Amino acid sequence: MKTAQQIIGLPVVSIFDGNEIGKVKNVIINASKGTIDFFVIDSGIRSLAGGVIPADRVLGIGEYALTIQQPDDISDIVKIPAAIELMQKNITVRGTRVLTKKGSLLGETGDFFVNEQNTYNITGVEFVPANTSMQSGIIPRSSIITFGKDLLVVQDDFIDQLIESPNAIADESSEEKKNFSLDIQTPALDEKIVYSEVISQDPVQVMPEETETEKEEAFSINSLNSDIGLQIPFENSEEVKADEGDLGLEIPAEVPAAEEEQSLSAAELFEQRQRQYLVGKKVTKAIYNSTGGVIINSGEVITEQSINEVKANGKLIELVMNYEE
Repeated sequence: MKTAQQIIGLPVVSIFDGNEIGKVKNVIINASKGTIDFFVIDSGIRSLAGGVIPADRVLGIGEYALTIQQPDDISDIVKIPAAIELMQKNITVRGTRVLTKKGSLLGETGDFFVNEQNTYNITGVEFVPANTSMQSGIIPRSSIITFGKDLLVVQDDFIDQLIESPNAIADESSEEKKNFSLDIQTPALDEKIVYSEVISQDPVQVMPEETETEKEEAFSINSLNSDIGLQIPFENSEEVKADEGDLGLEIPAEVPAAEEEQSLSAAELFEQRQRQYLVGKKVTKAIYNSTGGVIINSGEVITEQSINEVKANGKLIELVMNYEE
C-alpha cells in the first residue's frame, strides 16, 4: 500500500534499456471507479502537452522507482481523449471536504492510499476532522460513496469504520480479494448449469448447431476485426481507408509509417501529432498571458498561429485542457 505522495516524484525507469526517462509528476484519477488510470510524467521533453503512462502499462511501483517495459509506453496525453477528459474533471481527492450522505460537513481529506499491486484502486483516504473532539483516521473505500472535485461523499457511519493504520487497510484489502475470488468462481459454475438447462429446454437456441471448432474460429475472426477496428481512428487513417476490406494489406501499410516515425525525435513527433489534433477545434475558455492579456478567446478556432502564441507564453497545457470539437 502506498500513498499518492509516495508515488509522485518517483523516477520512471524503462527496464528495456535500464534508463531513467522521467519522474512521476502527478496522477489522474477515475472518480467513477475510484482508481488511478494514468500517471503524468515529466520527461524533460518540451511538447505541447505532457506524457502519461496508462496504468495498465506500469510494471510495478517500488520504493525507488515506477517501472515500465520501454519508453514507448509513455504516450502523449493529446492522443488519449480519456486522459484529457479525466484531467479536466480535476479529481484530486486530497484537500477536499468530507460530506456525509445526510449532508453533514465533518472535516477534510489528507493523502490517499493506493493498491500498487497492479489494480491502482484507492483503498482509503485520510480523514482530518474539523472538530478536535472527533477522531481522525483512514476512511476505508467501502465507506466512500463519491469522489467529487470539491467533496468526498461518505456513508453516515464512516466514523465508526475509520481505520487506524495503513497496515489495517492492507489486511482488509487482502480479505476482500479472497472473498471476491470465491464469489467469482461460484457463479461461473452456476452459469454453466443454467446455460445447459436453457439449451435443452429451448430448441430455438440450439439451432443452428455449432461445433467447438466453429465457435473458436468465429471468436478468433471477431477478435481480429475488433482489434483492427480500434487502430483505425489513431494512425494511418487514409491508408487504412484505401485498403478497407482487405485485411492482408493493413499490416504492411503500417510499416512505412513506423519507419518514418523513427526518423523523428520524440519531441518532434509529439508536436507534429499534437498540432494536427488541435488545429480546427474550439477553445472553451479564454487563455491569458502573464500580464493579463488575452492570447485566445473562448469560442475561437485553434490555428497554427494561435498554438505558436500559446506555446510562447507557456500556456499549452491549459489549451489542451480547454477545447471542444
